[in-house]
Amino acid sequence: MTARAIGVFALVLVMASPALAGPENSTIGGKKLEQDMVHSGGVGYPSVLYEWWNRGKGNLDWGLSGELVYGDWPAAHTSRFTKIGLGVNGLLRWHLATREHSKITTDISILARPGILISGNRGDTFTFGIAGEALVPVSLDVHERVNVVVGGAFIIKGYINSNQNNFGEIPLLVRMGVEIKANENVAPWFYFDLGPGIGFGEGASGAGFAWRIAAGTAFWNVMGKNKNKSNVAETEVIEVEVDEEYEE
Repeated sequence: MTARAIGVFALVLVMASPALAGPENSTIGGKKLEQDMVHSGGVGYPSVLYEWWNRGKGNLDWGLSGELVYGDWPAAHTSRFTKIGLGVNGLLRWHLATREHSKITTDISILARPGILISGNRGDTFTFGIAGEALVPVSLDVHERVNVVVGGAFIIKGYINSNQNNFGEIPLLVRMGVEIKANENVAPWFYFDLGPGIGFGEGASGAGFAWRIAAGTAFWNVMGKNKNKSNVAETEVIEVEVDEEYEE
């Protein structure tokens, strides 16, 4: 699966076009938001998620996200112990740099994603989790409708169970993803993160693979309010011009 994914990204890079634009608003990559507010929803493993993004001042974007968790939050590693849970995360992304190349424009950011989890697990006990994530997303603007997203993530998470079986995990993930410009207001996305995970404390299983996968859509101004206002304004101007010609 990983080899096929790498092959797809390589093919996209080969087909790169000099006319670069890509999706204007990135929620999984490193590009700065252009809209004041962007929404993003997706489904995958270990959760279903919704994100509410806001364009901040300067190079900063910020937001909040909620997750319906049914797996090993926030990245699968040891085993699926969570029966069902609710996760809440903060989003803080700082745009570092934009680099222009002959066929690729590169945007690099740092994303901080702290979060908490409240859930019940398979042992019919209560679980409280806390996690911190530092992600370095890189957007490669390779085509007028496509951004390839790569990067790396460092995650540390800890769990407190009501049966006093407390433990933590440290996943180190590499991201492969893509964002597609469907139209002016919608950008579907997909990512797959994979890497080693280290467990510690009671109930930990040592080192192993950690991963997460999700697909969804980012959207903004879907009601077309700004566009309608613009059309009304243009119509009024045209009507005034017609009246003036008639009077002459």
